[in-house]
Amino acid sequence: MLSYFLTGGFFVLNISRKHWYILFLLTGFMLFFGNHNIFITDNVESNYALTAKEMLLSGDWISPQIYGQYWFDKPILFYTFTAISYFFFGFTEFASRFFPAIFGLASVALIGWGGKKLYSEKVGFYSAVVLATSFEFLLISKMVITDSLLFFFFSLALLSFLLGYEKKTSKYYYGFYIGSALAVLTKGPIGILLPGLILTVFLLIRRDLKVLKEIKLVMGVLLFSIIALPWYIAMIILHGNNFIDVFLGTHNFLRATVSEHPKDNVFYYYTLVSLLAIFPWAGFIPGIIKKVFVNKLKNYKISPKTLFLSLWAGCIFIFFQLMATKYLSYTYPLMFPVAILLGKYFADEFEKINCIKPIVWNSLFYMIVAMGSFWAYKQELLRIESFYYLAGSVIVLLLGNIWIALANNRKNGIMLIALSAFLFNLVLINNVCVPLSQNRSAKNIAYEIQNIPENKNLYVYGDYPTSAVFYSGKRIVKLVPEKELADFKPEGFNWNSKNVMPYGDLESIMQKKDLLVLVNSRDFTKFKNVEIEENWQIAIESNKWLVLEKLSGSFESS
Repeated sequence: MLSYFLTGGFFVLNISRKHWYILFLLTGFMLFFGNHNIFITDNVESNYALTAKEMLLSGDWISPQIYGQYWFDKPILFYTFTAISYFFFGFTEFASRFFPAIFGLASVALIGWGGKKLYSEKVGFYSAVVLATSFEFLLISKMVITDSLLFFFFSLALLSFLLGYEKKTSKYYYGFYIGSALAVLTKGPIGILLPGLILTVFLLIRRDLKVLKEIKLVMGVLLFSIIALPWYIAMIILHGNNFIDVFLGTHNFLRATVSEHPKDNVFYYYTLVSLLAIFPWAGFIPGIIKKVFVNKLKNYKISPKTLFLSLWAGCIFIFFQLMATKYLSYTYPLMFPVAILLGKYFADEFEKINCIKPIVWNSLFYMIVAMGSFWAYKQELLRIESFYYLAGSVIVLLLGNIWIALANNRKNGIMLIALSAFLFNLVLINNVCVPLSQNRSAKNIAYEIQNIPENKNLYVYGDYPTSAVFYSGKRIVKLVPEKELADFKPEGFNWNSKNVMPYGDLESIMQKKDLLVLVNSRDFTKFKNVEIEENWQIAIESNKWLVLEKLSGSFESS
């Protein structure tokens, strides 16, 4: 199979079933490779994993819970899929990452099918290759977050509308309503509001509002309502204004208007994110802009399909750029239309594309990754073996890039970019994803505290390790200084409503006996400086986490 790649056989002018089989086999292998070794990390993945775990254990498949408290962060669908995976595979990393990988693979199938329906099988295939080898696709399809599911449903909705519009076939429009409904059950109102905005802008520019009479609006709204609304109605009946205030207020409206992470609220944030997301294909974007957009706009020949795909990507980018809270994954849905535009560009301009500049930029990126891995090794974030693997793979890729650049072989240039990305992703999984997940997880200390007797009170000082709760099943109470309690309590219309973990007054709790306190090593010095009379010893130490036990003597190590 590798020789098939190296001879350029993967990128041919005629696509056969064999090419699709190879693509799906390699993509599936990449998406599941190493998943059992990637720890559940804090503080995002662990929230989703613990909520799904409590859903299965409690038997409550309607109201999400975390730490035994109702949790209105996201709708029900992702938790449900993850809980089903836990039922079959246990509370493991593989189970946690199973459905993100499945929906990642499904998205590759969807874009392949969509590209074929919109243009040709060649466009569909190239689009699928671009998506499957893109950097953000790998990350999202391996993370325990909602975005892999949202990407599929969001793309299904807009692709269905475009197919219905282009082919004048009303049956495709039902896919828009189904996809939007499932997106709403995955992420919330954004699942219908943003697709609705995109198609509205498209129809206004096209001056084609009459198509609203053809999109099965009445039946579609009914279908959407049957799928999406029952859970929301049930939650309002069960939890009333509390659900409305927290879910719609804090986790939707507040997220859009008040930055949760102010340091990320910069104008260039999503520009950098998008360029990194589409790697290793970002170097071809200028060519698309010139060949597909500029020339056609000059001649007024831009097609409805190109216009819609461009608006699809552009509206997502602008919409989230205007939102106060910014996350790396928010603009992920624009990858679908961008991948199709790239696939169309490769199919049309295959014999003319100059791969030199993209290969040069990719080579620079690979070298930056190698240097970054050395820095991470010095910071004790990666093992020395990981640095050697990354540096070695970069050297091999650079030699291949030099060979392609000197030969100026366009077909092999495209092939090399795809193959390089696939192989480099495999190296990243074991040598970056796995060790970094271990540094961002409390799994090791969680297994240590499992043996602590139930009558021992367990607390945490500093950052709250939800992953420790997930892995150990223990109740861990967060220590909050008395002067900070008022600002910490989950009350009112602010980000404090996310503080649903058990917590207590630090000064009062320190008066109790038989205390065990979980502390990250970076907070150890700060904890020792807290103005309390009691002294402690290190009872357990594992992977940068300490369990401190109260003593009557001086602070010492066991």
